[in-house]
Amino acid sequence: MKKILLSGLAVCLSAFMLTSCNDGEDQLTDTRVTHFADLQLQGDELIVLNVGEPYVEPGYTATEGENDITDKVVVSGSVNTNVGGFYDLVYSVANTDNFSNSVTRTVMVVNPNGLASAYWGSTQFYGPEAPIIITDNGDGTYTIDDLMAGYYFYYNYPGYEPTYDFHLEAIVTLNDDNTLTQVGAGSWYFSSKPTVTNGVYDPSTGTVSWVTSNGLSVQLTK
Repeated sequence: MKKILLSGLAVCLSAFMLTSCNDGEDQLTDTRVTHFADLQLQGDELIVLNVGEPYVEPGYTATEGENDITDKVVVSGSVNTNVGGFYDLVYSVANTDNFSNSVTRTVMVVNPNGLASAYWGSTQFYGPEAPIIITDNGDGTYTIDDLMAGYYFYYNYPGYEPTYDFHLEAIVTLNDDNTLTQVGAGSWYFSSKPTVTNGVYDPSTGTVSWVTSNGLSVQLTK
């Protein structure tokens, strides 16, 4: 009886070792290389157009190893060249293992002949790099999407939005002498709201400038 038990134990042990070895072999032979998608934009990442000028897609390419997967690229976003502003187009693609890659192209739509336009904002603390939009409200007023010209959302606290609202909107009128008068303001993170003073639009250069009531010198350029 003892011999039978020992023989049975040996058979079970041999079967276990054989199964373990086979599992190890399966794991070794199951390895493979993942090629991440390489997504490249043709043309510039920032395209500047005038209002009314059509947007023509410069194109893009995507590869996975040596395989062309450009037809798998998904483009999200749109461009309205009838309205001045910044428009983001996001290009995304995933490889066969579902690892995704994405890049962004920004289209800046400028109105060369009017106040409503996309601008680059600057203050005495940094150069013209913050994206600022002035919108025509259609009732004789205009909305500046940040009268601080990016001082908080771009310069002091980049990346904190949309959790915190660091854009202080200002509603202004454009007077006959091209000066700006503030007639309203939006909400923002801080309790106190600076206002626009000495606001001027220069049609010859397309620049807009003002000094906020708390002393920030602002200039917008197209």
